[in-house]
Amino acid sequence: MQYLLYKDLSEEEIENLIKKMIEICKEKGIKVTTQRILIFKELAKKTKEHPAAEDIYEALKDKVYGLSLSTVYRALNTFESLGLVRRIPTADGKAHFEIANEPHGHFICQRCGKVKDIESAHLNNLLKEEVKKQGFNPTECNFVCYGLCKECSN
Repeated sequence: MQYLLYKDLSEEEIENLIKKMIEICKEKGIKVTTQRILIFKELAKKTKEHPAAEDIYEALKDKVYGLSLSTVYRALNTFESLGLVRRIPTADGKAHFEIANEPHGHFICQRCGKVKDIESAHLNNLLKEEVKKQGFNPTECNFVCYGLCKECSN
């Protein structure tokens, strides 16, 4: 899997990600549609917020003629299968998404549902080593922590 790096992205960086997405889709024989481009762009703009498909749909429904929630889900599933997008499962069953980048963990607030990155190569390496000790051969490790965020703890 080729990871796409992200942080708070500038418009230029978002456009470069879109070009990379288009290139990968074409290489894999996936049709590049305006809807897919706009869905990917919306995710890229909000990737640090880890939006759910419903959030992306709400942001685009009045801007993209004929867009449906199922179209957003299909596009995100396609991007995930291409390694462009990572799905973050949550305890309530609602998947959140981000641009696929270096493996990292997530903290999910059990009250408000906010998803935050935990970027620690050290923790990922420890997890991989522990899994190897149990006889597995991990290619990627991600971890999820649940609890209350700062705002919900107060």
